[in-house]
Amino acid sequence: MMCTLNKISIALLVGLLFFTTGCKDQPTAETTQKVQEAEHEHEEGPTDVVELTDDQLRIAAVAVGRVEYRNLGQTLQVNGRLAVPAQSQVNITALQGGFVRSIPLLPGQPVRKGQVLARIENPDLIGVQQEYAETHSRLTYLEAEFARQQELSRENVSALKVLQQTTADLKATRARVAGLAQRIRLVGLSPQAALAGKFSATYVITASVSGVVTDIPATSGQFVQPADVIARLTSSQGLYAELTVFEKDLPRLREGQRVSLVLNNEAGRERSGRISFINRAIDADRSVRVVARLDQPDARLAPNTSLKGSLDLGDSRVTALPEGAIVSAEGKDYIFVETDQRTPEQHEHKEGEEEHSDKEEHDDPALRHQEGEKEQHGTSGPPSRFKQIPVRRGVTEGGYSQVTLPGNVDIAKTRVVVKGAYALLSQLKAASGEEEGHAH
Repeated sequence: MMCTLNKISIALLVGLLFFTTGCKDQPTAETTQKVQEAEHEHEEGPTDVVELTDDQLRIAAVAVGRVEYRNLGQTLQVNGRLAVPAQSQVNITALQGGFVRSIPLLPGQPVRKGQVLARIENPDLIGVQQEYAETHSRLTYLEAEFARQQELSRENVSALKVLQQTTADLKATRARVAGLAQRIRLVGLSPQAALAGKFSATYVITASVSGVVTDIPATSGQFVQPADVIARLTSSQGLYAELTVFEKDLPRLREGQRVSLVLNNEAGRERSGRISFINRAIDADRSVRVVARLDQPDARLAPNTSLKGSLDLGDSRVTALPEGAIVSAEGKDYIFVETDQRTPEQHEHKEGEEEHSDKEEHDDPALRHQEGEKEQHGTSGPPSRFKQIPVRRGVTEGGYSQVTLPGNVDIAKTRVVVKGAYALLSQLKAASGEEEGHAH
């Protein structure tokens, strides 16, 4: 009986021992969570941090400074076009109806004021000139008759009624002669030639302004009415820049304000002007048309040419950095600031580095040799780390550009790379390329 009890006790002790050992080997939930957090941390290492040694900083000529406050000229960038006043856009029409006998014009052809644009033939003009000559002859007779009736009236030979009738006929004939003469002059013909019996059925149309032919609706042989447009001219006289300014920027504008203009077809050539008028009517897109006169008008400029304008808003104190501190990538602007964050490579190898013990380092002859070399030649110190942050660039003047930093950046404490920023950008792109290669 005692033997059986001893066997049972031994069996219970052995089972308890195995149970305790199994519990120790199984990981706890807390340990599993820590491992997952560590792996997650390694996977999400910052990709906008670049690390450089002292030698790399020296070779790249990297210099570090702080954000400055400077008085820079503020500008407002707007779009617009060249335009001409209504009086410089001319429709050429026929003064008298007739057939177009010649119209020697081509689109884009420059014409000068008084130049012949077309010849119109109208047989009715001969009747007008004939009537003028006949009426003028009757006027000569009535003037003589009026003088004779005045003399008879003074001698009481003729009745006063006859003198009054002669006077009325004389005035009516004079008016008709003046009207016919004006109609003849209006089409460019000579009343004196009509009195000499030289009648013409053709008259010419001349340019009222100097400009460029933009359209020719009429054709040779076409019959045109006085309201029909034969050609269209556009003059460069009074050419101005029509700028589109949004409603929110109106309080910043004033008449006489300077503006720099760059036409889209002039490869960056800059022209200057001043604001002449500010329209108070707001369009449906909440914009306003602003008129700016060019300081140096140019007859070669073409209306409706697109342009970009830069309005001078005066100087103001803004945060600024040297132009070399700002880099552009993928259409955005960035700067580099000093940081304590680690690069992705440090996150990946940190765990492996911690596994090496001091004993292994001293036991390995190669490591002892490296330590000896470090003690003999010295170390270069810890590497410097820089973080890429986005900024918004403003006006540039005198080698400095206005910058707007994110709200979480303390300008007073942040040290910024002011020189050699493109070297850091190249290093960051190279590091990103390596990581992508490992991922694939």
